[in-house]
Amino acid sequence: MAIKGSLSEANLPDVIQLLSFSLKSGCLSVTDGKNFGNIFLKEGKIIYATLLNRKDRLGDILIKKKIIDETMLKEALEEQRTKNKRLGEILVEKGYITEEILAQELTAQITETIFTMLTWETGYFNFEADLLPASGEFIVQLSPQQLLLEGAHQIDEWRKIENKLPPFETVLVTKPDSLNIPLTDEEQKVMALIDGTRTIDDILKLSELDFFETCRIIYGLLSAGLLEKPEKILISKKIGDVTEYKNLGFAFFKTEMYEEAEREFKKILEIEPNNVEALLYEGLIELKRGNYDKAKEYLLNANNLEKRVSILNNLGYLFIQSGEFEQALEYLNEAKGISSDDPRVNCNLGIALYHQGKLREAMEILSAVIEKRQEFLTPHIYLSVILLKLAIIEPDFKVEKAIDFLKDCINKFPRIELFKNNLAVLYEALDQPEEAERAYRQALEDNPNSLQVCRNLANFYYESQILGAARELYEKIPEEKRDWEVLFKLGNIYMRQGDQGLALSCWQKAHLLNPQNDIIAKNIQTLQKTRGE
Repeated sequence: MAIKGSLSEANLPDVIQLLSFSLKSGCLSVTDGKNFGNIFLKEGKIIYATLLNRKDRLGDILIKKKIIDETMLKEALEEQRTKNKRLGEILVEKGYITEEILAQELTAQITETIFTMLTWETGYFNFEADLLPASGEFIVQLSPQQLLLEGAHQIDEWRKIENKLPPFETVLVTKPDSLNIPLTDEEQKVMALIDGTRTIDDILKLSELDFFETCRIIYGLLSAGLLEKPEKILISKKIGDVTEYKNLGFAFFKTEMYEEAEREFKKILEIEPNNVEALLYEGLIELKRGNYDKAKEYLLNANNLEKRVSILNNLGYLFIQSGEFEQALEYLNEAKGISSDDPRVNCNLGIALYHQGKLREAMEILSAVIEKRQEFLTPHIYLSVILLKLAIIEPDFKVEKAIDFLKDCINKFPRIELFKNNLAVLYEALDQPEEAERAYRQALEDNPNSLQVCRNLANFYYESQILGAARELYEKIPEEKRDWEVLFKLGNIYMRQGDQGLALSCWQKAHLLNPQNDIIAKNIQTLQKTRGE
């Protein structure tokens, strides 16, 4: 289960401490709205951290420390382009460095990365449990408490210059006479990045020095008068890095920060109006928001530019959501023509056919998906409903097939109450009340807040004339969620228990929702006469 929040309400050190003390494993994603970082933890220890779009400094650092030379780095980088491996792993395999040196340098990088994130006072965080680095990543084990203690001192140093630096959106410009001033090697490296078009944020991303050192040098150059004094914030007008925007957009989308993701993809579309990836994700964002018309516009534009399975599949899903099943099938069949075994496409095909009432066809397709992808939950859900319907409406259907499948689903997904609920509905249809009640109760134990299970079990007790239990369950349903049928039955229970006032109130509400129902109207009329109203 994801843990989310705002950095203005819970600061990052407290969040890290909480995850550490709880011995959590997973990925803590953090953003200040412009930058995006990930901190990976395993059993409460920090094992890896990254800053999106920051320059990978491992090779530069190793060369600077004369641990490797340019030739070694060049060979490793060439191999990295052809193999799905990290630079550090390749250097170790080639014998250029030891694992101990790699761990030491990665620890320094991870520490610097986290220190940078600790400066973000506003933004958002999102923790996704059990999401760990790719298997190819070289990981370390760091104590969060020790790291935060060291970070606190560095943050104190940062605070001294933070408010003296111009905003990071400011474009830095060198003074003409600054080229004749002697500078340290580090200062020269930062000066080389200042070209009159780059913002401070751009320079921080390109600098091979760490965040704090780069900021300290920029502050020093400004204080020494080697840079033009910014009189106002100058927003860089350069085109920008589409890859950078894309990476940030993907990261924001993955953590459900849709406004931030939308901002990044719109930047891409300003530069490349026909960028298919950006159009696809803009469509997905609108789909998540329930804006189907806008989603269709983006996805159809993307589809006109390029036929991709992902675009066609999402168009199919979108038309399913809007109830246009024929159109959905058209796009899904086109996607199937490109990738016949894609489980997402075939799953959506089965769902579209189910909504069209073609239960047998849907059953065959969803069964095939499950056979290949046993862990895929969605086809299990729809197939369980299909088998339940077939068992009830078709006399020659083998009921045992539905029961066995539902039991298998319960074993695979023991915390999903829907399967126990559907099994209970089936038992009820087969006139096996004891089995039905047991399955309903197990479903309600799994999810006490499930309104569907609560209602089904209440109906079961109502039909069995166990009115006290039925009343208790009906009353658990929030008033705004009660339809005319729940209100009608609840009114009947109140009447049977002698509470005429509550009965009348329920029937009157039911009548407003279903004014054509003669029984409700007659009950109200009779009760009002009895009460002399």
